Amino acid sequence: MEAITWINYFLWAYGIFFALVALFGFSLQRNKERGYSEGMKISADTITVLIPFRNEEENLPKLLDSIKNLSQFPAQFIFINDHSEDGSLEVFEKLEGMPIQVISSPVNREGKKNAIREGAKWVNTEYTLTWDADIVVNSDYFKAIERLTDADMYVLPAVFTSHSFLQHLFTFDIVTANSVNTGLAGWRRPIFASGANLLYRTQTFERLDSVARHGHISSGDDTFLLRDFTKNKAKVRLSSDPELAVKTEAPESFKVYLSQRLRWVSKTNALKDSLNTYIAVKQLLFMLVFMALIGWLIVDQFWFGLIYLIACKIVTDFLVFSAYFKQIKRAGLLLLLPIAEIWFPIYSLLLAILIPFYKPSWKGRQITSK
Repeated sequence: MEAITWINYFLWAYGIFFALVALFGFSLQRNKERGYSEGMKISADTITVLIPFRNEEENLPKLLDSIKNLSQFPAQFIFINDHSEDGSLEVFEKLEGMPIQVISSPVNREGKKNAIREGAKWVNTEYTLTWDADIVVNSDYFKAIERLTDADMYVLPAVFTSHSFLQHLFTFDIVTANSVNTGLAGWRRPIFASGANLLYRTQTFERLDSVARHGHISSGDDTFLLRDFTKNKAKVRLSSDPELAVKTEAPESFKVYLSQRLRWVSKTNALKDSLNTYIAVKQLLFMLVFMALIGWLIVDQFWFGLIYLIACKIVTDFLVFSAYFKQIKRAGLLLLLPIAEIWFPIYSLLLAILIPFYKPSWKGRQITSK
């Protein structure tokens, strides 16, 4: 019975923490979002869209097709070529009648951060919106944007599309992380953003951008920029409205996914964000305790306790996260909960072990994280 007592302690601590962060925080965030339509509206013609790309020959046609189908357009789209080595530039040769400009980063300035700032030189609108080159958008995207009101930054949703079992599992992980981020935005502020769909006031960017501090770190332009805005008390809002979402394909292999997640995790220390670090440490501690309990129960062959632990955690996670999954129309992913309960602790420990040694790469370049 001692094991059951410790299991109950763990479940109460885990459930209360994540209910406060994700469930009640999500409720607070939804109340905030109801007020986003009150005030001076953002007009689509005050937005320039920056889209850096490198070796996106396969993805660019899909994005351009979705742009052609837009019911409303921003002032301009600026595509910035980050030294592509495939046929990416040739994709633009037959485009006519669209507000699209294509430029290239200078020879000695590589990487997405430099590409974004090269594109920023051409922006003369009140707002800048960054997209990734491997996304697609729905036709009424900018009509949804025009329901938003004046702010310094909007962290907008980027959604994975998935078809295989592995992709569904990867997507489940990202959706869970996004639910925590949304809950934190309800309580205080978001701790990460996606450059695949990030809207900000151009003048605020020019005033607060600290790329000189983190430019040597290859990854994380979006999260560092978010930190610049929140640290300086800019008005930052998060929206979980599915009509504002862009869609991108989930990684197709574990190797690609692992590299992606290591890029994201590796910049946590450099951000110097106490809230981000606190949440990361809490999550890791809960994972370690959960794995320790599983190990203890297996060694003692206390199978009832093992079933009880896993079943209760499944129920707890369902109650905590289901509201967010339903909001973004991915409730079906909750069917993966029984598998995720075993897989994600192992995967989290793997990330913690690999961070000091693994050297992730992206688009043929080594990622620098320090």
